[in-house]
Amino acid sequence: MASQPTPAIDPGEMPGGVSVGSDRAIPTGFRALDAILGLGGLPRAAATAIHGEGTSGKTTLALQAVAQAQAAGGIVAYLDLARSLDPVEAVARGVQLEWLVVLTPDSLEEALAMAAMLLQDRTVDLLLLDLPNRPLSGAGLSAAVLAERFDRLAALARRAGVQLLVLEPPNLPSALSSVLTQVSALRLELSRRAWIRLGRDVVGQRTEVRVSRDRFGPPGRAAELRILYTEGGLRDACLARGELLRETVGLAAPVRLMPAVTAPRAVVQAGVAPPRGSRPTALFRAVRPSPPLPFRRTPVPADATPSSSLAPPSPSPGSQPSFSAIRGGADRSGR
Repeated sequence: MASQPTPAIDPGEMPGGVSVGSDRAIPTGFRALDAILGLGGLPRAAATAIHGEGTSGKTTLALQAVAQAQAAGGIVAYLDLARSLDPVEAVARGVQLEWLVVLTPDSLEEALAMAAMLLQDRTVDLLLLDLPNRPLSGAGLSAAVLAERFDRLAALARRAGVQLLVLEPPNLPSALSSVLTQVSALRLELSRRAWIRLGRDVVGQRTEVRVSRDRFGPPGRAAELRILYTEGGLRDACLARGELLRETVGLAAPVRLMPAVTAPRAVVQAGVAPPRGSRPTALFRAVRPSPPLPFRRTPVPADATPSSSLAPPSPSPGSQPSFSAIRGGADRSGR
């Protein structure tokens, strides 16, 4: 299995700091959440389902887990079935894009096949499956087939010692939701409680995480997380001062003006696995803009006359000009 050199990360980049964790769990990056989990983090050799509405913080929690796994020297694969991976947000959460294998399957069946391939080959240490908030192609499979596929994935994860994370949107079919609940050793339900503002700007949110299922500890526990948005500007220095932040409870999502950032996405076909022991290549590259063409100034003689193609057309016979010149300037008395 390929191993990543442990990077030097500043513990202040993440809310809970970078922790090594234990052999059975990987910390989430939030100390309040790790304190209520049975293993003190997300289980390594088991499946974890993270359920939540939009803007609930489930993607942020998943990116925190990815950053923690990379900090421990692991390789992470992101099955982006929802097409929602934001490289800017990932980097802000401490994710190293050059060590992130991004796969974009077209259907649920293809995503499950890719996940089984990666788990069988023991290519990665963490496998993240992001299910979309839209109708799935292949989601009409019978409950028995879905249960068999996800049971197989959970068994492969336990056998290979791979951490399996599934991001579950709220509008999944009931058959798929019940299957994920059965095969998951840990299930977290996230709900946003309030927005965090710095002046007039929304700079974060307060999210409640409830443990609905935990095979390694008692379920029913809850913790509140403070998720702050980082954009890399001068405003981030104010996020460390709690007296400047205030919380507001509202249902409408805030309007945040973000710069448009586009990054190429790597697509890996089903059935093609990266060679074992090889270093993954960078999936996102910066495109340098081409330099502007040089402007050449051509000297024109003072007595030169414009060519016939550039000269203004001569007025037709009988036509009157729209404007007439007044000798001696404008008549100020008649203005």
